[in-house]
Amino acid sequence: MFELGASLRAARHKRGLELDAVQRELRIRKRYLEALEGERFELLPGQVYARGFLREYAEFLGLDGSIYLDEYNARFAHHDEQPIAALPTVPRRRRAPAAPLVVSLLAAVAVAVGLAAWKLGGSGTTPPAAAPHATAPAAKRPAAVLPSPIPAVAKPAAKPRVAQLLLEASRGDCWVIVRDGSPSGRVLYENTIRRGATVRLPARGPLWMRVGAGTNLNAWLGGKALHGIPYMTGNLVIGA
Repeated sequence: MFELGASLRAARHKRGLELDAVQRELRIRKRYLEALEGERFELLPGQVYARGFLREYAEFLGLDGSIYLDEYNARFAHHDEQPIAALPTVPRRRRAPAAPLVVSLLAAVAVAVGLAAWKLGGSGTTPPAAAPHATAPAAKRPAAVLPSPIPAVAKPAAKPRVAQLLLEASRGDCWVIVRDGSPSGRVLYENTIRRGATVRLPARGPLWMRVGAGTNLNAWLGGKALHGIPYMTGNLVIGA
């Protein structure tokens, strides 16, 4: 365990830097830099900003930002989030086949049609006696009742392909934070990409990215190489 603020202040004095000069270079407000050196992390906008500012300030002074971030997480970060339990899967009940029901309905309709035809063909409640040597007329067959055609089910429209942002730390470690659309957007990714490692992120819209050591980073969007990555610390807006 070591003092985060004291080591940052000592590294800054060793380089002969004033807080005003650091503020102009990193574009981090002076009062936030003072809060970091005083370990007053509650004065920062939130834990995400505290982690990002701490790592960026340490790497700017030539220190290992990951060590400072680990010390912050161990001593100051709050871990209040509870894991979300997976909902139990309810088995679907299989529907009984409809064929027996259709056959029963067709039989009932045929009987009703035949009975109606017999009633309409007679003159009273009792059918007349057949004349001698007369041939009885053939009974009319009820018209067949055909089932209604089953409507065709429309195929769902194909989902549009989502472009991917590929980040690769090919020449050394690089800290990266990616937000949705703007500097105040939702954080999509924040971490240090180790040398040789890659990260893939879906790009459903414009992305805002800040890097700590841009010279170590290569990036592609939808298979096309991105240009304009800052040489050291800086921001980049990526259109999807």
